[in-house]
Amino acid sequence: MNRCVRFLLVLLTSLMVIPVQGQKENLEQRKKALQEEIRQTNQLISETRKNKNASLTQLKALNKKLQDRMRLIGAIQQEINGLSSTISQNSQRIGELQRDLERIRASYAKLVRRAYMTRNQQSALLLVFSASTIQQAYKRLYYLKSYASFRKEQARQIQASQQELDGKVRVLRTDLNTKQQLLGSEVEEKKELSKEKQEREKTVATLSKKEKALRKELSRKEAASKKLDAEIRKVIEREIARERAAVKAKETASRKSGSTAAKPSAGTAAKTPEPALKVSPETAALSGKFEANKGRLPWPVDKGAVTESFGTHPHPVLRGISTVNNGIDIGTTRNARVKAIYDGEVMGVVSIPGSGSAVILKHGEYLSVYSNLASVSVSKGDKLKTGSVIGTAGDNNEGSPEAHLEIWKGKTKLNPALWIAR
Repeated sequence: MNRCVRFLLVLLTSLMVIPVQGQKENLEQRKKALQEEIRQTNQLISETRKNKNASLTQLKALNKKLQDRMRLIGAIQQEINGLSSTISQNSQRIGELQRDLERIRASYAKLVRRAYMTRNQQSALLLVFSASTIQQAYKRLYYLKSYASFRKEQARQIQASQQELDGKVRVLRTDLNTKQQLLGSEVEEKKELSKEKQEREKTVATLSKKEKALRKELSRKEAASKKLDAEIRKVIEREIARERAAVKAKETASRKSGSTAAKPSAGTAAKTPEPALKVSPETAALSGKFEANKGRLPWPVDKGAVTESFGTHPHPVLRGISTVNNGIDIGTTRNARVKAIYDGEVMGVVSIPGSGSAVILKHGEYLSVYSNLASVSVSKGDKLKTGSVIGTAGDNNEGSPEAHLEIWKGKTKLNPALWIAR
């Protein structure tokens, strides 16, 4: 029964190793990704500091770094908790192995002592030959062989248990060492977090004295966003009108060819179906391919960090004021090349007063929009491939290089962070 229970425990432990190992690898990947994001944000902050004066871009980058730092600390804590659980399980298993080893050794010692007492080979032969019947002699011989095999098995168990115990002890030492390193990393990250919080508070205090300038910049940015929004909707309406005209032309051609299926029934007016941003099998296929790459699309710039995410956010300085971002802002390097995130056709190149230029690409029923461009290297009607250069990122109003990305499905705005790769 004991052997059966031990076998089941070993089996369950081995089955648990795979998910635990997978979880550990995921945590390591998360930590590396967060560390890379923090490194990119640090580069962005260094770039903004060249302006000497505290800026809203710098504050947004600091907020982003704080969030990443807290997530990194959370990942480290999660890894520490996982290790603590593993260490506890290994410690318990080591205790069980030590008890088993002591029990087996005690049993083996008795066998050795008994064997020593009966070490005379003649006594074994006498035991066999003194049997009154052949059957009894056979049973005694079988007993002696089984006894010898049992001794060998006991010795093998001692060796196997000792090896397993030594292995568990080595693993335990490694885990304890790793835990100590992680605890040290956690302490260092918390120190950095404290410094960054102080820097943020200092930046907020400085920017609070520039309320008038901040409100002016907010108004400018809102006007630019409305202008871009209107231009995107114009492109959408233009495409819908074009598709509606294509549907009507097809119906007219069908009527002229004598097709009864295309003729409206008597007393009813012909209804043109409401088209979407896809009309041909080719564009429908492109939409499907675009959707299939959700979460894996490349970034529009080679290096950068998201300084403001999609959606509605409280203003980082002005109390009671919220801002709406239809896409994501990406702080990047000066004169960074902005690239297409997927195959598409240029539907429009728009000039936004005070915010450079914008390019609108169509991917079936999806649109990707790239704005705050200092220069544009494409024209309306151009067919682009993934990674094709669209232009270069311009500076925002505070002199920091920044690219803006939006993704639309028809007239619905989507969160680009869910579509581009982490």
